[in-house]
Amino acid sequence: MFRGFSRAQCAAIAITAGALAAAGCSSASHSSGGTAAKPSGGGSSLTATQAIQLAAQHAQKVTSYAATVSVRAAGTVNLSLAGTVKQRTEPSPLVVADFGNVATQGQQVAGGLQELINSDALYIKLAQLARETGKPWIKIPASQISKEGGAGFGQLLQQDNNTNPLIKTQMLASSHNVKKVGTATVDGVATTEYTGTYPLSAGLAKLPADLRAKVEPQIQSMGLKDENFTIWLDGQQQVRKVTVSDHGSKVQFTSTMQVTALNEPVSASLPPASQTATVTGGALGNS
Repeated sequence: MFRGFSRAQCAAIAITAGALAAAGCSSASHSSGGTAAKPSGGGSSLTATQAIQLAAQHAQKVTSYAATVSVRAAGTVNLSLAGTVKQRTEPSPLVVADFGNVATQGQQVAGGLQELINSDALYIKLAQLARETGKPWIKIPASQISKEGGAGFGQLLQQDNNTNPLIKTQMLASSHNVKKVGTATVDGVATTEYTGTYPLSAGLAKLPADLRAKVEPQIQSMGLKDENFTIWLDGQQQVRKVTVSDHGSKVQFTSTMQVTALNEPVSASLPPASQTATVTGGALGNS
């Protein structure tokens, strides 16, 4: 079906980029949201460990966010992407991603990649696929991703910690060597910068059991052990920016995530059927 790229390359774009776009719906609680209150005594009186722990608590209460994202993966997965991601957890899961810069297996993807993910399907807008199908969008039903992609579709919506500043912030609270390194202005907001490392096994222990069960297999499959991070927190100990690097036996990740909005509405119109080609059966190939 897909002649320009190999089946594996198309599947890698559809599934891997989809997973990287996903932002971890189950990381948030069912709180009504809102900006967290500044702790008594102000941020300047907090130790580095206390600041990270408060940021982790606040992250659990966020029900939607928007961020700019840049990710590079090398090894068994060879993919880089940069763009924006928006996600909500309520009233129903939704991810909206627009990556203007995408490369996979060393090839630049002309026109970039747009994705919509809800509980029913993954929608992809990719020029190469459009030439093959005659439609601007392709739709991969949830049942097909679970069947062909080798992982449950829920993982696309719930697991990925490499582009999710909220999951990532919760995991950073396991660091025992976090330290303050300075201050900086991020997108016009005054922040305090912290850096540290932690074992990913300890970070997983900070996540709720249901989320941990989804994230842990991903980390183990890539042979990831430890993570280095730098995080920028505002005066309310809300995450504004995170950079991380992971070096595993199979994959090496580096990523930068800058939060541009918290608990603001996220919506999208699904592509109409006339503009969508549905992928079924073995079209995803043996990726």
